[in-house]
Amino acid sequence: MSLAFAERERELEERIAGLPLGHKEARTVLFFSGEPVQGSFGIDASFAGSVLEPFQSMVMADFADRFRGVVGTRGRREGEASSRLLLTALPRGSFGLELTRAENDEIFEEDQLADTLAHVTKLVDSARRSDEDFASELDGTAPRVIQNLKNFLEVIAKGKAGLRLESGDFRCSMNPIEANEAFNRVSATVTSDETLRIPGVFRGALLESWRFDFVDENNHKISGKIDENLTGEQVSTLSREFLDRRCVAEVVKTTVLFKNGRIRTTYILNNLEPET
Repeated sequence: MSLAFAERERELEERIAGLPLGHKEARTVLFFSGEPVQGSFGIDASFAGSVLEPFQSMVMADFADRFRGVVGTRGRREGEASSRLLLTALPRGSFGLELTRAENDEIFEEDQLADTLAHVTKLVDSARRSDEDFASELDGTAPRVIQNLKNFLEVIAKGKAGLRLESGDFRCSMNPIEANEAFNRVSATVTSDETLRIPGVFRGALLESWRFDFVDENNHKISGKIDENLTGEQVSTLSREFLDRRCVAEVVKTTVLFKNGRIRTTYILNNLEPET
């Protein structure tokens, strides 16, 4: 009878795992298994501390890029306080770490952070699935997010741990072997930057989304984000001076080369100068 009960228990666990998690909320739970975990009793403190930092950094970078319009390759991220997570519970099963949005006065930011957590969960899951899934999920993702994803998976892979990540209605689950494969996949993604000076016509900037449009001499449209170090007043001045005029754009071109050979290119506008 014990075998029958065990089989029934597995069936129920699979059905429960397939159920929706509920409404969208700024909360996520990371369940770990493998070498760092002793059943539901506890988790290695060094491992827990090491894995939380890159996860929080990944969330902050994605939140800044998605809802603050810009995220640089280093330095302080816009909206850090709005995307700060608190360790609020230690769920049992496989040992879990529950992270919840820190309270603040911005009532709309809870939904925004919930969307970021959902995207991060899908991004981690895509790294587990395949090269093509990972490349597709990275469209529109800031390079800093990729680096923090690599750091996050590195801690898990080197710790020989398994992961189950739950954010709203999104789940990701990987065993230690899959975690190592995901880390190798992300590690094979190469990012390079180069600063270019491009003659052409400035087509404008949107302060709300912090984006710009530019057309080069070959009539190729270049769109991207504006340097986070520029102020709104500086961008407005550039728009008044150069809108629909010939000038030289100084941009940082970032090229991301994926393991499967796919390439993604993004641009950040640093400055506009008169054409000489």
